[in-house]
Parts: sequence; structure tokens; C-alpha cells
Amino acid sequence: MPKRNRTKEQRSIGGHAVQTQPTTSAAPAAAAVESEQARATRLFVQSVKAHEAADRAERERQDIAAANTRHGAALLAAKESAAALIRQLRADGRPRQKMADAEAAYRHALAELTEFETGERPHWAPPPLVDDSDSDDTVGDDALSDAVDGGDDSSEAQPS
Repeated sequence: MPKRNRTKEQRSIGGHAVQTQPTTSAAPAAAAVESEQARATRLFVQSVKAHEAADRAERERQDIAAANTRHGAALLAAKESAAALIRQLRADGRPRQKMADAEAAYRHALAELTEFETGERPHWAPPPLVDDSDSDDTVGDDALSDAVDGGDDSSEAQPS
């Protein structure tokens, strides 16, 4: 025989029938609705704050990317400027001191650009803060010119 469907009031707890009083006031239901509304409001506020934070983070990422792009373009322009100066000095007959200074500036600009692009300073790069008067006197102009002319000179390439 199938079980009877009893109402809540007729169900027994521990073998005894429990009679509950029907609720006559709507106050508990209103409190439940208000707490549900408060919960929904709280979730909405959290959602809005999360979206604002995500938008702010995206703007910061775009600002950083734009700054990196500008910095990279400035480094590339410095390298190109130093290379143009070297080409001009070669056309003028290679004045010794000006040529050494221009080649040092080119090496420095190329090292900065390479470090910016790869994140590591090249092994052949001069130290970031170099006193140019001591380091350029020991290297001959022909070795420097060959390094700049050839781009990938065998003396600059790492042995494999």
C-alpha cells in the first residue's frame, strides 16, 4: 500500500506527531525578502567593483605597453643616429677621436636596445657607466670599424 502524503503539521518527529502553529504575520517573509535584496545588492556592488578594477588594470597594462613602445622607439632612434654619425665620419675621412667617440656611442646605443628587447645585457656590451677616455684608447680604429661594418663580426660572435 502506498504511503500517505501528510502535511507538515502531521509529520511526526521521533514517533510523536508535531503540530505547528500556522504563521499569521508576514514579518518573517518580509525579512527574508529584504535579506535576499540586500544579498543581491551586495553581489551587484562587488561585481561593479570587480569590473572597475579590471578596467583599471587594463588601462595600466595599456599605459605600460605604450611607455615600452615609446622607450623602444627612442632606443632605436638613438642607435640609428649613432650609425648615421659613423657613416658621416667615414665619408669625411675618419677623424680619429670623433670616430672613436661615435663608435662608442653606437656600441652603447646598440647594447641598450638589445638589452631592452631581450632583457639581458649582451656579453660584448660596455658597462652601463663607462669612462670613455680609458676604454677606447686600448682598441684600434680598424677593429672598431670592422665590427660596425660587418654587424656580426667573428670577434663579437660567441664560439659554438
